[in-house]
Amino acid sequence: MTHWSTEDEAFMRKAIELAERGAGYAAPNPKVGCVITDESGRIIGEGWHEKFGESHAEVNAHRSIAPNDLNHLPNSTWYVTLEPCNHVGKTPACAALIESIRPKRVLIGTADCNPGVSGGGIERLKQAGIRVETGCLESEVQWQNRRFFCNVEKDRTYAVLKWAQSRDGFMDPRNAAERAQGSGGVAITGDASRAMTHAWRAEEMGIVIGVETALVDEPQLNVRHSRGRSPKAIVIDPNGRLPIGHPLMRRQGEDSIIHIVKEPSLSRASEICPWNPESGLKILLGKLWKEHGISSILVEGGARTLQQFLQENVWDELKVWTAPNEMKSGLKAPEWPKNAIPPEHETAAGRAGPDRWNWALHPNNG
Repeated sequence: MTHWSTEDEAFMRKAIELAERGAGYAAPNPKVGCVITDESGRIIGEGWHEKFGESHAEVNAHRSIAPNDLNHLPNSTWYVTLEPCNHVGKTPACAALIESIRPKRVLIGTADCNPGVSGGGIERLKQAGIRVETGCLESEVQWQNRRFFCNVEKDRTYAVLKWAQSRDGFMDPRNAAERAQGSGGVAITGDASRAMTHAWRAEEMGIVIGVETALVDEPQLNVRHSRGRSPKAIVIDPNGRLPIGHPLMRRQGEDSIIHIVKEPSLSRASEICPWNPESGLKILLGKLWKEHGISSILVEGGARTLQQFLQENVWDELKVWTAPNEMKSGLKAPEWPKNAIPPEHETAAGRAGPDRWNWALHPNNG
């Protein structure tokens, strides 16, 4: 096992922090950061993958170097969180750029998990005579890119379940008769927790709700109380109950929804995902990834939809808000799964205003 120097870990951690700036924008690509230092250990360049389809972290870090520091490149060290790509896609191969510069040393957080790519960039750099080392803060880099690793290794969308409940475990004080179409949602938590929830939304590519929630609450499903890009609204509606005049159905262009129905004939949405519930949610997550390019989702409800994900054991993370008030009766929240485990690299619980949040992982994601 390699024992990394304090300096190496500090620069790799800086690269990880840079990579996080691409959260919500780099997807479905991984979040990648890069730091370049000269022979004395001074940072001369840094960058991250800012947006899908645009320049990668290594290119941006190279571009950031001041003209009077370019002479340091032959003796430089590059700290890259993920193995430099060795293929031409929407952008040129980053391994080719580094190969042309031939720095003294390249440190890589973790290899690319894609079997068709893994090791190719590393081998190319080694063949060029560059000293390449891998595994610096590897578990932290893999955690940061857990959505990407799930996409590649499990061939499906990464699923985060989220709900808010009262202290006594209810999501809504109203009974079924009171939850009439268009009656709106009930605010359980406060402004601080709402802002944090919207920040969570900005991290994912899609927000999923069931048709009942769409009809009753008429939610906007966007990012309004935090910075970041609004994810794609996705409605699970097997029987096509969502009317054409519903606010979500009226969305156009990039803002349009993905309408999940049994048959395409049941929907007039511009983007349709045919799916039979009998095939299971794992099949649905595979379709959302392979056919629609949705790398991750935040499943926000309602209770029936959330419970279905839990019952089928198709989830990766769990984020639950608990307000200090009690409702006594109403719509019961799902039960916290017994197999949930705390995250290793994140805080498992905290507060935003008077509300408490808990964060857990599926045991296969630990």
